[in-house]
Parts: sequence; structure tokens; C-alpha cells
Amino acid sequence: MSDSTENYRARFARRSHRGGRAVAMTATLLASALIVTGLASTSGASTTRARTTHAATVTITLGYAGGANVDPYYNNVIAAAEKQLPGIKVAQVVYATYDDQLNEMPTQIAAGTIPDIIVWDNSAPVTQYAREGAILNVSSYVTQDNVNLSVDPAALVNAWSYNGGLYGVPLYLQDSGFVYNLGMLKAAGIATLPTTMAQVRADAEHVYQKTGKAGLTILDNLFHLTQYILAFGGSWNYGKTINSPQNVAGLQFLVNMFVVDHSAILPDKVGASWDGQALAENDAAMSDGGPWYIGFMKATAPDVQYELAPIPTSTGKQFVVTYGGAYSITKHSPDPTADMRLIKVLTDAWAEKYIAEDTAFGFVPAMTKYISLYRQRTPKYDLITNAVLASGFTLDYPPATIQFGNALVAGFENIILNHTGTVQALLNTLQKQYGTQ
Repeated sequence: MSDSTENYRARFARRSHRGGRAVAMTATLLASALIVTGLASTSGASTTRARTTHAATVTITLGYAGGANVDPYYNNVIAAAEKQLPGIKVAQVVYATYDDQLNEMPTQIAAGTIPDIIVWDNSAPVTQYAREGAILNVSSYVTQDNVNLSVDPAALVNAWSYNGGLYGVPLYLQDSGFVYNLGMLKAAGIATLPTTMAQVRADAEHVYQKTGKAGLTILDNLFHLTQYILAFGGSWNYGKTINSPQNVAGLQFLVNMFVVDHSAILPDKVGASWDGQALAENDAAMSDGGPWYIGFMKATAPDVQYELAPIPTSTGKQFVVTYGGAYSITKHSPDPTADMRLIKVLTDAWAEKYIAEDTAFGFVPAMTKYISLYRQRTPKYDLITNAVLASGFTLDYPPATIQFGNALVAGFENIILNHTGTVQALLNTLQKQYGTQ
């Protein structure tokens, strides 16, 4: 998959959360970084670096994961913002990949070298950064600058809120969904898409029995596993309900498809690096997914017929998780007020319309009025309506997000691959280790 066709979410989705070195290192570095910054603040030492100034001009560092599809967008919107804000210059800090950004951020926090503003999406451990003070609550700056958040779906703004504070100003929207390989369903004699999770399981088993191929694939990381607990009415609720009956039911649903029906696979079983590749190569008929599939399928599997729709639930009501990318101000920024002035321009109507029109960028605009324009230019997004987005769920990960995600995936894999342990026992253990009151 090339950078010109994938986006941050796809890159993040492909990351291995199976106790791999990169993820473990991120968790360790983040913990170390937060200890360092915490000690600095309690000892009275200054962690604020000097703002570069030249004749009343301030230079703001802005960090984001680069790529052939995203660099032109940021180059253009930053140039336009600098024209509108003559007292501000932007120094771009471009990470090679989103993995690199997430892995470098903890070290940069500890060293005080992290960019003043970062662009990331909240499938990352945003709550953990917010809880420990590594990123700022920008609510007061939003009010001070009259940044109008009502133009974005309420669910997207809520996704960047934690404990009454706002930790990012939305730039682009993403959502989860369900992706169907229509050709594989047709080959199994299935003519209509499932409307409940029970039908998903039945159709997946039918595909497996008729074709010998997997009915469902899932990339086993925290984000993707969360979709299924939400489908059964569950939620992590920031660690308060990890072992709820609904969460147990959602995870057990997946376990049954792996160990009872044998109709589900992990992508790597068929040599795929992520779920989209398995679906595109006709090795799996269904997967949870999202709009990041659109560019990927167009570029790599244009002949594969597929549908992107909201996710079925156990009751038949469909849903998506509404989340996305935002500009966050980091702990070490010396001038959050100037940062917010820049962010306001970088998320204005012109910048949002640009996202809708520049479909190569690979994202959906955060501003509701331009989501319809994006949909006109991207018909595959038709079933993800504004109403669905407005009522979208949030991820609500436990505060120790990285550690929790690693433990969840390790336990899930132990059950489906080694047939050791139970879902109830796993979630009970995680509740004790990572739960909150």
C-alpha cells in the first residue's frame, strides 16, 4: 500500500498490538516521559522552551505524519494561514510515518522537543496523554478565540473531550464501519447484507462452508476489538465497565467465530498485513473498516466490488464510531494563545472545503456542511449519512490505553490461538489491572 492511497487511520490500523517491540517501547517511553515531566513540574523546574521570535514574528512548530497524499495539503493550508496571520510562521515537523510519530512523541515530551502542535487521531492513546498533562485542555483557548465547534458533528467533538476538557480541535473526520466483499458473498449465495450481528456470524459461516474462504477477518488491536463490544451494547467507559456483560458478549462473539465456526481469521494467516488487504485479495468476505478503504480499494483492487456501511449490532440498529484527526497543543508549547490563533485558521471553512475537494488527501472533512460535498465526490461513502455520524459512538478507552490494549490483545490471542483462558476471566483481570472508579 502506498502513502498516496493510505491515510493515518489505515497506517495506525496495521500496527501490531501483539506485544510487539514498537508498541511496548511506546508504552515504556510514554510512562518515562510522563514521570519526567511530572517531576519537573513538581520541582519547579521550567519545561518551557523559548519561542523563536523575529521582529514580533513567532514561529510555531507543527508536527504531523507525512506522505505523498498529505504533504501537499499541509503545505497549502499552512501557506494560506501564514498569509492570514502575518505575525506567525510555521515550522513543519514531518514524521516519516504515523507509527514513527506515535513512537517518537513520548521521547520528545520527556526532552521538551515535541512540536507545539501535533496532528493525530483519537484512536491513539489521547486519553492517556490528556490524563497525564502531556497535551493541554484547550477549552479556554477555544472560548477566547471564538472557535466555533458547533459546525462539526457533536460526536466528533465529544470524541476529543475528556473529564470536561477538550484536547483537540477537529480537522478531519473518520468513522468505523463494516466492509463487505460483494463478490465473495455472491459466490456463497448471499444476496443481501446482514442487519444484525447474528446474521454476520451466520453469513460468515456460510461463506466458509461454501467457498473455504474466511467469512470475516479482523486486525486484532484495541480499535478493532472495540467495534465488537460496542456492537453488543458495551463500552470501556474509560475503564469503569471493562468486564461488563455486554463487553463479554461482544468479545465472546468473535471468539466463537474463530474457535467454534472457524469462519474468522487474522489477516496474517493469509499473508495480509491488515484486514483491507485480506478483503481486497478475496481471502475474507467481511471486516470492520472505514473510509480509509475507499482510496486503498480504488488503487489496489479496482475490480473488487465492495460496500461500506454502518456496523450491525446485536439488536439490528446500526452504528459507527465517529472519531478523527485534530490539532492538539502539547505541554511544552510556550504560547498556546498563538497556537490557537493558528489552529482556528487551519480549521476554517476554506481548509475544510479543501479536504472535501482534495480527495487524494484521504479524509472526510470535520465540518458538517462539507461532508455532503465529500460524499458527492466519493459515492462509496453514501451509506455513512450525517445522521449516522452525528449519533456516532466514542471509543472511551481506559486511561492506561497502551498497556490495556496490549494486555487485551495478548489475552484475546491466547484464547483464539492457544485455546487457553476465557473471555470472562480475561476481562475480569483487565478490570482489576486497568479499571477505574
